[in-house]
Amino acid sequence: MPSILSVTIQSAILKAAANFTAQTLTLWNVQSLDSVNWTRVVEFAVFGIVSAPLASVWQQFLEDSFPSVTNVSLAHPDSDLLNDSSEEPVAAEEKAKSTAELNWRNTLTKLILDQTVGQFVINLTFLTCTNIAQLQSWHSLLEEFQTRIFSIIWASWKVWPCVALINFIWVPVQWRVSVISLVGFCWNIFLSTWSMHDKP
Repeated sequence: MPSILSVTIQSAILKAAANFTAQTLTLWNVQSLDSVNWTRVVEFAVFGIVSAPLASVWQQFLEDSFPSVTNVSLAHPDSDLLNDSSEEPVAAEEKAKSTAELNWRNTLTKLILDQTVGQFVINLTFLTCTNIAQLQSWHSLLEEFQTRIFSIIWASWKVWPCVALINFIWVPVQWRVSVISLVGFCWNIFLSTWSMHDKP
């Protein structure tokens, strides 16, 4: 199971690498690394450092509040299992385990929360980490939020709902942030390009 520290380091490296990759692709015909904006690379690394612990806590909160898998045998005891005293303990345990199943209501609740509240918080974090060093005041940062937050969330809905659903159904909670970081490498290339060329 990865620690929050290892997930944070992974996130910082992948986000910085994504920004560097985006700048390299944008400056394809430039034969010098002097043209790379290293401040932007550092900003994306900072975003990775800040966002990974937030995402870890968020994913754990969602799973604790709305577990993907529920054991129906706890709520609806199997009468055959209780009455058959001749059944071996190991066989009874295996039979009980087989009653665990995906809770679609919880999974869809997590998906909705993750793609609304979660996206809003993580993208506010992104805009803060990648703009605070360039803006002159908190008022300017607030204007940046108002101008760009909904466009980036709208763009994220074309990718992340599918990733989140796969995460909630098949990936253990302790590995979900790692999956998000790996898929996010490509997403952060898009964010890097978007942040360079979509300034109001």
